[in-house]
Amino acid sequence: MKESHIHEAVVSHWKSCGKPNTLVATIPNMGAFGQHGLTKGLPDLIVIGPGVHGYIELKTDVGKLTAPQREFEALCKANDIRFAVTHGRDEPITVLKEWGIVA
Repeated sequence: MKESHIHEAVVSHWKSCGKPNTLVATIPNMGAFGQHGLTKGLPDLIVIGPGVHGYIELKTDVGKLTAPQREFEALCKANDIRFAVTHGRDEPITVLKEWGIVA
């Protein structure tokens, strides 16, 4: 499954099963090659809910983090911000359930 399909499936799942006062949104940063306002390593999704602020990096079944993505993960950990690296379609939905964003 392509990452774009995973993206679509996860956001669609939130739209149909998301709890009130939550948000799962795409960070449109693909291909950040020095353009103003784009930063290499930003994750795919921002997640906000009651008591939750976090990020999810979506990967295919074989995808790996890049060096800038590992730096962003470390920044989140240093600032006590949730960050998850997920593979495939089901893992990010499981994270959203664990974080209390979807039913």
